[in-house]
Amino acid sequence: MEVKILAAAPPSALQKWFWWLLTGNILFIAGTTAWLYPFSAADILSFETAGKLLKAEPILLDWLTAGKLPLALRAIYLDYAFILLYVSFLSVAALFLSRLTGHEILIRFGRGMSWMLIVAGACDVIENMFMLRSLNHGLTAFNVALTYDMAAAKFTVVILALLFGLVCLIYWLSSRFSR
Repeated sequence: MEVKILAAAPPSALQKWFWWLLTGNILFIAGTTAWLYPFSAADILSFETAGKLLKAEPILLDWLTAGKLPLALRAIYLDYAFILLYVSFLSVAALFLSRLTGHEILIRFGRGMSWMLIVAGACDVIENMFMLRSLNHGLTAFNVALTYDMAAAKFTVVILALLFGLVCLIYWLSSRFSR
């Protein structure tokens, strides 16, 4: 329902939300990076994309010996807030940037992309649930594989959304300078 309301919002409202959410994402990333140090996004990314038990076990062992397990758990819990931020930002960006182009096909795709991003957020929530299950109750091949599958689905949609935003910006800039 929220996406439908945003899709009908005037461009000025979308622009405000775009900048507020971009700022919120940047501040959240900067703050959590500092708070979770020495644990990094690369650490969690390696676990998300392990895919196999044989690859996940050494990662978890490294976290245990380095004392990073509490930070990993904190990072996963913080990620739930980040999911809301990045899904909101990328959804608004898809709507706003596609609307800037004035091109009907891009505008329609932007609406569809905003829905796809909600699905990506749901994949991220499921991914986090299975990472927490792995860290709190022990690794299983199923948990590691499902974490990987959800991460792959999420990253596919997020990368597609970023590329779509870039296409919209290029289209908008080229149409502005060709006038």
